[in-house]
Amino acid sequence: MKILFLDTSPIRRGAQVFISELADYLSRSGHETFRVYLYKAEKSASKLPIRSQGLVLNFDSKNLFEKIPTIQPVLLKRLIEGIKEISPDIILLNGSRTLKYGAAAKQFLPKRIRWVSRIIDNAEFWNAGKFTHWYYKSLVIPQLDASIGVSQASLDSMIRHYNFKKPTTVIYRVFDPRKFKNAPSRQAGRKDLGLDENDEVLLFLGNLTAQKRPDRFLEIIQKLAKTRPQLKALVVGDGDLGVSIKSQISNLQSQTFFFGYQQDVSPYLAAADLLILTSDTEGLPGVVLEAAYFEVPTIATEVGGIRECLIDGETGYLIPDRSVDAFCQKINQLFDQPNQRIQLGQNAKKFTSEHFRMDKVAQHYLDFFQQIINHP
Repeated sequence: MKILFLDTSPIRRGAQVFISELADYLSRSGHETFRVYLYKAEKSASKLPIRSQGLVLNFDSKNLFEKIPTIQPVLLKRLIEGIKEISPDIILLNGSRTLKYGAAAKQFLPKRIRWVSRIIDNAEFWNAGKFTHWYYKSLVIPQLDASIGVSQASLDSMIRHYNFKKPTTVIYRVFDPRKFKNAPSRQAGRKDLGLDENDEVLLFLGNLTAQKRPDRFLEIIQKLAKTRPQLKALVVGDGDLGVSIKSQISNLQSQTFFFGYQQDVSPYLAAADLLILTSDTEGLPGVVLEAAYFEVPTIATEVGGIRECLIDGETGYLIPDRSVDAFCQKINQLFDQPNQRIQLGQNAKKFTSEHFRMDKVAQHYLDFFQQIINHP
């Protein structure tokens, strides 16, 4: 099978990293895979490696044409030319703006090519505006041949929001555990980061953007620090709020450390006691799976598809009301009851190891692609 993965830009973000790992896995399994990126990566962003099967169109994502008329004509022309040259059987659109460019390009390409969207988050959250909703519901989504949700919650939001009636399935995201083959032990990770064995370590790992709510994480830390002298908080990631969050951390009296973007996150995961996920929206967060690999339980807001990768009370805790007080109560509970925290971590690793495997996920993609190719 010849598969083209259309993505926004070659940056190390969860959705892009997963597609890169999936493409590599399928390529090793004997399929032809190609990655095409619409935009150049921002200079400050960490970039994915571009292999021989990769093509970066290198356009500016902030170009005025992205708003009026919503499509850059030259970019669309280059995309069509690239797809014609590759001549794939199926194209997977990895969310975001790839959907609108895929819908436009489809009009100029052979009808045998099948177009499948990957819904990576909550459509109702991201496309709530009247014009955006109308634009996608009327002009973009109807052009798709099928859709894959990274969680049932994400897929349901897309179906509701756009009244999508074509074939769909849910395929969870996973990660390739081989990237952690050289990960340090808990003790070594703490030593590398200057942490003591008795420190109570909370980790924020992800994009520093508004929807991830790093501000909520800092509120939690400020409150806990008043009664937990051994508390240490690690903030790992970058994004639009990076400068602001770093400045806020420098003004805090608590032991909070800003590390920015890290290509190798294994020392931070190994050193952590708890992963804290404070987001207002999520698809299915890969960081929960990565933390579970290190037997680190997660305390998270109950949004999006988190419930599908975190079993409340068994592999971590969910916070339905997103309140700082509720987060603090669960964190205090698990620090005061270390045996329960350890058990949750062990449960998390067992659960994710059984249900979130690349071999199963890759086969699910292939089976669904074949179904869509055979669909009249």
